[in-house]
Amino acid sequence: MGFHSWLNSTYFAKRHRLRLGAGAFFLLLCIHYINVQSLLRAAFLRRTPFPPRLEPIPHKVWQIFFGYSPLGHLGDLVQTWPTKNQDFSYTLLSNDGGNAFARKHYAHRPEILNVFLDLKFPVFRSDLLRYMILESEGGIYSDLDTLALHPFTEWIPQAMKDDVRFVVGIEYDQGEGEPYYGMTEPLQFCQWTMASAPGHPIVRKAVTRVVDALHTLAAKQHVAIAELNPPDDEVIPVSGPLIWTTVIMDVLTEMTALNVSHKNFTGLKEPKLVGDVLVLPVDGFGTGQPHSGANRVEGYTPPTAMVRHLWKGSWKHGWSN
Repeated sequence: MGFHSWLNSTYFAKRHRLRLGAGAFFLLLCIHYINVQSLLRAAFLRRTPFPPRLEPIPHKVWQIFFGYSPLGHLGDLVQTWPTKNQDFSYTLLSNDGGNAFARKHYAHRPEILNVFLDLKFPVFRSDLLRYMILESEGGIYSDLDTLALHPFTEWIPQAMKDDVRFVVGIEYDQGEGEPYYGMTEPLQFCQWTMASAPGHPIVRKAVTRVVDALHTLAAKQHVAIAELNPPDDEVIPVSGPLIWTTVIMDVLTEMTALNVSHKNFTGLKEPKLVGDVLVLPVDGFGTGQPHSGANRVEGYTPPTAMVRHLWKGSWKHGWSN
């Protein structure tokens, strides 16, 4: 080997070792950074107070009876709830019973209690009361015109039972189709049936959000809360499925630190767990509807259907004070 060849080979060997050395140093630096970040995160988690885990959804069934006259034509439907859920407590709250419930549980929150007691419009009272019931006591709430197809113990898949603290169903899913008449959002959760652990963030936020919306509507109409008597198109966004859906999306976004939207649930065919919230597909609570891909086969009830809504409440008409 000549001098120049030896010099070149030595130069390239040193350069190669330098490259290897730099690469190894960079790799060690990365490992050190990851270890430091892990230690800092662990220290942060030890210092960060996590909210206590909520108790399981209690075995209670709640329904509301005011504004309907008579109850007779709904009696058979009502009976399905205690029949399917034996050993659950069952409460049918009247107008006076709703006031008593509010006074018992919200005396320390006059900003909620006074609004509820002042409300005269039955739909607003019914909507707000269901959220208050689940915030305070938890359990299952379902409208009178619903049919319990399965006991609550079958609503939640076995593998998810320990993790679920809230159950909600999809009412409307536009999917790739054209909007259905009267629907303004691509996806909507139903609020005729729901189940919750007491104090769940969804019902806590729903109570305060609805009360705020009622104040806003009263200011818009230049009337007192007691004088509210809105047209149908102002009910749904103030206390019904629209504000309900917004609240759920907001809470799921806070839970997961992700931007949760209708895209996370459109086309859902099986129950989906997000945080501690179980979302049922359309047939879960909405089988038989003429939209959203719900089952419409006469005489057939899909196994995913837990509740059937029969639309006998006529919330838009026929309410009495």
